[in-house]
Amino acid sequence: MTSFDISRAYAIGARKFASLRRDKRMFGFIIIMPALQILLFGIAIGQSPSGLDVAIINNGTNEMSENFSSSMGSGDEINIHETYSTLNDAIMAVEDGELWGVIVIEDGPMDTIDIEMHLDNSNQQITNTIIINVRDAANAAFESQGISLSITRAEPIYGAQDPQFIDFLAPGIITMVCAMFSLILTSMAFVGERYDGTLDRVFAAGTKPSEVLVGHLIAFSTILVGQVFVVIFISRYGFNIMIEGSILLLFLLALLLGWAAMCFGLLVSSKAKSEFQAMQVNMPIIFPVLLLSGILWPTEALPEWIQPFSWAMPTTWTAEAFRSIMIRGWGLENEIIQGAFLFNGLFALIALILATRSLKTQE
Repeated sequence: MTSFDISRAYAIGARKFASLRRDKRMFGFIIIMPALQILLFGIAIGQSPSGLDVAIINNGTNEMSENFSSSMGSGDEINIHETYSTLNDAIMAVEDGELWGVIVIEDGPMDTIDIEMHLDNSNQQITNTIIINVRDAANAAFESQGISLSITRAEPIYGAQDPQFIDFLAPGIITMVCAMFSLILTSMAFVGERYDGTLDRVFAAGTKPSEVLVGHLIAFSTILVGQVFVVIFISRYGFNIMIEGSILLLFLLALLLGWAAMCFGLLVSSKAKSEFQAMQVNMPIIFPVLLLSGILWPTEALPEWIQPFSWAMPTTWTAEAFRSIMIRGWGLENEIIQGAFLFNGLFALIALILATRSLKTQE
């Protein structure tokens, strides 16, 4: 048995490092990806939501009430609307998704002010942001003047009075599971077939690329149906996750998201030359989707310059629609739900067309 030679080990290490350096894709994956991930994490997580539309109905006669409205709208977090004349009109606007809440100011007995909040509790972080702004503005406007305050929260318009974080997170996690597993499942579809010659024989038999792609979609769709059913079933009956709306609508939208991810996965597969290369493409996709789709943190908390990138992903539309179905109980008549179906369908169609063209060039 020969003794260990550090010079041989060094030579092997130097050769391997040189090969990694020549492989620009691998070198970028190793060096750039961690930096990109931590940058996205810092940008997307922990910021306060901004641009939240809230109505104020001022029924108080104390002049400090005007100061309260001014204090509420002084920052970037809250957009104040004072055009609603009655509480019912403002609550209807919340029910239609135009507002996140309504603040009612009333005169109380003996120099006291009553503030009542009617909130959309479908998003826990947004609710907390509104409550903090109400308390800060009320303290600045009233307590400094020696006026006593009574701040109460009415029964929420949507969601629970004390929502659990899992109710906010569950729609996003369902979005993530349906999209990512479908993407991973199909992104390596053609790699093995290309290497063993199966794909060449299929094309030689006169099969069109579009037929190959649709055939793969049919096969993978059987798995997708079972996957979506299991995810929704466990969420509802295993963890008692709130689903106020139609489970069928939730199921259909999850299927459409899965098909959109499959079509994108087939596009990735048509470009990849190996399974490892397909995974290299998947990894930079998964992390931005997790951080920028409103799964872990509201899209309203993202910087304005990055929000267009967020809304260019079907997962963002789907996560918002899932929350609207599960927590708000909205149906297909709502524009958010319609937009999610439309965007996923267009994304799937475009990805499928691009994948077909990519396969044609490789026939």
